[in-house]
Amino acid sequence: MKIPLNMGNNGNQSSKAAQFKSLEREILATKKGDWNAKNNLVRTFMPLLISLAEKRSTDNAQKNKLIDAGKEGLFTAARKYKENIGAEKFQIFALDFIESNMDNLDKNVGFFARLFGRS
Repeated sequence: MKIPLNMGNNGNQSSKAAQFKSLEREILATKKGDWNAKNNLVRTFMPLLISLAEKRSTDNAQKNKLIDAGKEGLFTAARKYKENIGAEKFQIFALDFIESNMDNLDKNVGFFARLFGRS
């Protein structure tokens, strides 16, 4: 399921191209390490991150950890982004990195948590 990103107020066709161009600028600036671009990219993808976290957990603390892991996956996807992918396909490209980081969050627990279970 593809979640629409909030890249603008109206959804008409002429602004879609401008929105994707803006997204591509944000991705490329994030790739270079621009903090403002990272913040804008996270703000754009926050509905997707929240949706994925809510599907995985009902605990608020765990949701926050999953969202943080998703942000790291988003930044990894931005670093690996190639311009020939296109900004319109970036959500699908980034989804793999976001979900794998969220999946790895559960695997990176300590020895005692695995031995005795989580509280």
